[in-house]
Amino acid sequence: MNTFFELIQVAMGVRDKLSAIPQDRAEWEALYSVAGRHNLLAFTFPVIDRLHDEVEVPLGVYSRWAMVCEKIIQKNKRMNEACRQLYNGFLEEGFRSCILKGQAAAAYYPRPELRHCGDIDIWLEGGEKRIMDYIKPRYPIRVVFYHHCEVAMLKGINVEAHFMPSWMNSPRADRRLQKYFDSVAEEQFGHYDEALGFCVPARHFDAVYLLIHIYRHLLDEGIGLRQLLDYYYVLKALDPQDRSIAIADLKKLKLMKLAAGVMSVMKEVFNLDEELMLCPPDEKQGAFLIEEIMASGNFGRFDERNRHVEHEKRVMHARRKLTRAMRYLAYYPSEVLSIPVFMVRHYFWRLFRGYLQNV
Repeated sequence: MNTFFELIQVAMGVRDKLSAIPQDRAEWEALYSVAGRHNLLAFTFPVIDRLHDEVEVPLGVYSRWAMVCEKIIQKNKRMNEACRQLYNGFLEEGFRSCILKGQAAAAYYPRPELRHCGDIDIWLEGGEKRIMDYIKPRYPIRVVFYHHCEVAMLKGINVEAHFMPSWMNSPRADRRLQKYFDSVAEEQFGHYDEALGFCVPARHFDAVYLLIHIYRHLLDEGIGLRQLLDYYYVLKALDPQDRSIAIADLKKLKLMKLAAGVMSVMKEVFNLDEELMLCPPDEKQGAFLIEEIMASGNFGRFDERNRHVEHEKRVMHARRKLTRAMRYLAYYPSEVLSIPVFMVRHYFWRLFRGYLQNV
């Protein structure tokens, strides 16, 4: 088995030890590098820390791994406080909200402080117009997309204020999805976590939403194993009722084919028990997904196929995005073929609302 996959499984506690320890500095550097590309250095460091007592881990590799881990622990503390600040601030202004992904996903982990954190995604009640009418006069807006705006509200932390949790390229699929979000919004805005101090998604919602999040990044730019690990812990947390609701919702949204491929990744990379899966795994699709995930790294930042010039023109961006997405045509034809439709729709949506200047 892949040493990196084994390292993840040992960190998860589903495997006792690595079958083969790196033998020289080059192998240790390679392991450090791949863990870094997938934002799993902090998560895997406890394994490296134990190994350091048993074998010779090169000092430079060990010290860098340890420093990243400590930085992530401290950043998670700041992010939790920032989420509480945002949640309470919006509540005082009359906006109910729910923290998506990020610190909400970290709560599923045995050690939340070791999950690599990024931006804060907050889903606000009220819709795009009401949210933008509140934010625009008060905070600098970096860019506005169909489903969220990136706004400078907290120093050193990027905030994405969501009008809706996500979207689909296909107009028909998007209508289904937005109808689903509307139907479950009340539950999410009322699902308060006392320990965290803000609302988080219900488990069955996360089983749907985080799969869609994986889907979006997979098609748009690439996805790393950190997001798949989030999904593993969501699946582990589901009780039978949650699982039943999630499966029914995924069927309504016509996402079971994608789920089957992701279940194969869950089995191969994370050794998930089949009774915890949402459906039987599709091994052919799963092998394809693993290949893409390992080539992409975190959000596709390490995929040579994503290379482009700085300040890429809109037409070149669209061409590159569509060319890349064609790799997925055999598995997800409707979403891939709808990309040009969404691009045109999104352009005019932004144009008519005056959002094109926010780039």
